[in-house]
Amino acid sequence: MDFSFLRKNMVDCQLKPNKIINLNLIDAFLKVPREIFVNKKNINQCYLDVNIDLTKNRFLLNPMVSARLIQSLNISKDDTVLTIGSGVGYNSVILSYLCNTVIGIESIKSFYDFSSDILIKLQVNNVVFIKTKIENGYSDQQPYDCIIIEGGVNHVPNEILNQLSENGRLVTVEIKEGNVGKATIYQRYGKEFTKKYLFDAYVPVFDGFKKTQNFNF
Repeated sequence: MDFSFLRKNMVDCQLKPNKIINLNLIDAFLKVPREIFVNKKNINQCYLDVNIDLTKNRFLLNPMVSARLIQSLNISKDDTVLTIGSGVGYNSVILSYLCNTVIGIESIKSFYDFSSDILIKLQVNNVVFIKTKIENGYSDQQPYDCIIIEGGVNHVPNEILNQLSENGRLVTVEIKEGNVGKATIYQRYGKEFTKKYLFDAYVPVFDGFKKTQNFNF
C-alpha cells in the first residue's frame, strides 16, 4: 500500500476542498505518517474521512475535522499548546510543526505509552505527554496560548477556560443532547470569554465532559 500517495490524496481531496489553506498545516499532514497511529485492522481506513475507533470509546478524529479545528486556532511558532485527550498522539505531532511546545494529557495508560513511544520513533522533541485526568485540563503548565480538546463535549469547564493566556484560544466540538456537533472556538479577554461556532461536525463525546454547566459571557 502506497501510504505517501494516500497521504497526498487525503490532503488534496479532503483538506484543501474544505478550506484548509495554512501551508504549514498542509505540510504537516503530508509529512506525518498517519498509518503508524492505528492498529493493523484499521490500516485501510487510516486516510479515509472517518473517525477511527481506537477502543474505550476513544477515536482518532477524521483528518478534515482535525485540520479545521487546528487551523482555527491561528497558531504561531512561539505558542504553547495543550491537547486534552491526546490519545495516540497524532494531532500532537501535527501541532509540533506549528508551534514551540505541545503538552498532551491523556488518562488511558495504553494511549499514553503508545504516544510516548511514537515521539521517539519520529524524533519529535517539542512534545511531551502526561498521564493524568483530562477533565480538569493541566494547570501545572498554564497559561496556554491554545488548547484543543480532541473529542466531543457537552460543555467546556471554566477550570479549563481559565488556563488560557490573554487572547488565548480553545477549540473543541460541542454537542448538545440530540443535536449535531458544532466546532466551537473560545477566546479569552481578561476574565471574559467570547464564543463562536465554526462548522458542523460529529465526534464522539468524552466521558468526562458530559455534564451541563452555566457560563457567564
